[in-house]
Order: sequence, then C-alpha cells, then structure tokens
Amino acid sequence: MTNTVTPTYTDNVSVVAATTLARGSIVRGTLDLRSKVGAYLFIKLARQGTTGLTNGIDVLVRRVLNNDAATPGGAHPGGIALLSGIAACNGNTVVNGTCGPSSTGYEAELITLVTTNFAPGDLICIEAADHSRLEFHRISKATIHAGTGLTLDRWLQYDHTAAQADTVRNKADAFAPLWVTGGALYEVVFDYGDDAAGESVTVQCKAQTYDSDTIA
Repeated sequence: MTNTVTPTYTDNVSVVAATTLARGSIVRGTLDLRSKVGAYLFIKLARQGTTGLTNGIDVLVRRVLNNDAATPGGAHPGGIALLSGIAACNGNTVVNGTCGPSSTGYEAELITLVTTNFAPGDLICIEAADHSRLEFHRISKATIHAGTGLTLDRWLQYDHTAAQADTVRNKADAFAPLWVTGGALYEVVFDYGDDAAGESVTVQCKAQTYDSDTIA
C-alpha cells in the first residue's frame, strides 16, 4: 500500500504589517511556529525618499527561547539570518495612467510620470500613502507604451490610476524567501538605528507557513 503525503500551507501570514519605519527606529514582529513544520519568510523594504542611507537597513531573523518571555534566557541576539538592505537611493515617480492585473501574459505595463533613473533589473515598490495597493516588482525594461511606462516581468496585483497617483519607489529590496524550521517562536526585526542620513522606509514581512501533513 502506498500512502500519499499532502502538505497544508497557509499563505499571506502577516509577521510585520506594511508600515513606515523612521530613521533611528526599530520595528519587530513575531511568528509562532511551535506547532508547525516551518515557514518561508518574505521580507521586503523600500526607501521613501531620494537620499542615500549611511549604512542601510538591517533585518534580523531570530529564534526566540521561552516563548518570548522576559525572564532570563528568552532573548538570544544571534540571528538565523542577518540581511542588509542597499543604501543607494534614486528618483521616485508616480503612477500616471490606468493599469492593473492582466492574465494575457507575464509582462505588465506600469504607466508612470517619468522613467528617469529606472533601469532594467531594478526592484520597485508601488504604494499609496497608507500602504494600500502595496506591491513589489522587478523592471524588465523601460519602454514607451501609450505614454511613459515601465515594463515589469510579472503582471500587477492591483489596479492603479492616475487619480490615485500611487508612488513608485526605486531601489527596493525583496530578499530571497527564507526558510525557518518549526518548533519555536521567531522574531523579525527591522533595524534602522545606525544611519545618519536617509528618509523613512516602508517595511513588510509576510510568511507562508507549512502547517502539517495529511497522510492518506
């Protein structure tokens, strides 16, 4: 008899909700994997201004002892991963036309006011002031299509319009998904404490948790 193992996942688990992190500040979120197999972490950030950062944003992923209790032994400063965002910044722009999801092909055209300082391979972040319609993308090519626009290598997730004028931020960071094993609580820390220059940044961490297996 052959058994089939079917894993169960939960998508879009919020670890650190999209938020604005001011220079000199830290934001932290936790993910409880004590009863789960593990999880992939999806960590992203985008600089909101055009001033280069002194050092860049540090992102730490740490396994926490004692279920995060304040008693001795609960904290361990060593991390499973220490990621560092790039310090470089470049010009931002805004959405300047109606564009949105498409199922006709992978490429998507993002209509923008300008394409100056945007180049193929750059990672960008699109978002409103309240972080709604937030999405991160990679530029495939800068092109002119019914106006000024950037060609992305994957379709958009949300509808964007000129009236909304969502900001398009260049030089974003979207790190490779990071696997952490289950059986413990984890913390994700965005640390913007050691920069003397640079404006606020948008940070976010989501998870895809591997909850359990069904054997039939």
